[in-house]
Amino acid sequence: MSESLLHLRFTPEMRSPAIVIGFAGWPDAGGVSSLSISYLIELLNASQIGHIDMSQFIDHTQHRPLVVIEDGILKSIGMPGFEVYWGIAAERDVIMIRGYEPMSGWDKLVKAIFSLVDRFGVERLVSIGGLLDRVPHTRPVRISFLTTDREIYYQALSLGLRPSNYQGPASIHSYLMYECGKLGLKAVSIWGHVPHYLNIANPRVVASVLEKVGAVLDMQFNLDRLYVEASVFEGKVASLIENDSDLRRIVESLEKEYDEESRPPGYIV
Repeated sequence: MSESLLHLRFTPEMRSPAIVIGFAGWPDAGGVSSLSISYLIELLNASQIGHIDMSQFIDHTQHRPLVVIEDGILKSIGMPGFEVYWGIAAERDVIMIRGYEPMSGWDKLVKAIFSLVDRFGVERLVSIGGLLDRVPHTRPVRISFLTTDREIYYQALSLGLRPSNYQGPASIHSYLMYECGKLGLKAVSIWGHVPHYLNIANPRVVASVLEKVGAVLDMQFNLDRLYVEASVFEGKVASLIENDSDLRRIVESLEKEYDEESRPPGYIV
């Protein structure tokens, strides 16, 4: 298996490791995917142990390289790629991967991820996504899932996650899950449903998703800061809706839909 795109600074010993991966870009409504990974990196005081060089597969007009310029002198330029972090928790070690969904080269990215699986003996993989949906912010967060494994399937159902039902164009999450299934790796893709009228950073959905990620990995994450941010967020949204009658009518309509369960669940791609 090729490791040409995977570059590791060092290879620590790991205990029962899991991979958690997030993609910025299209599958990141409400910042659910990227913010979840960033929160875990901070929470676990994670160290960057390497990167996956996907620069040639990322649209640089959409995701610009980052430069450092001092007094008119170009000091450095960093091309967008995938960062690989390692954090230690009480229950198991966690490898966290974050980057933009590449426009191509999906097979090469998955091969690099599987190199990590082989090298560290990864036991489970979780990908996190966010999608816009017809759901109100005033009701419990809706979370859907796609998995390769029957044990995880029933575990996810017991946690209140909804199995996805969908036919159509796929995201890299589905491709990753499919390849995990072929490899025999226990994997699940967990998606937070973001109210379509609030496509902004949504700590409430992020917190709910990370609760489920922790449960699937048999881990407990300290989400106190996210809960505070979610409370502040809800207050701001309530104030916004109070002063917007059209938005208030939209929310009331979605509340009725949600309560009546008038439509089929989920459409993860």
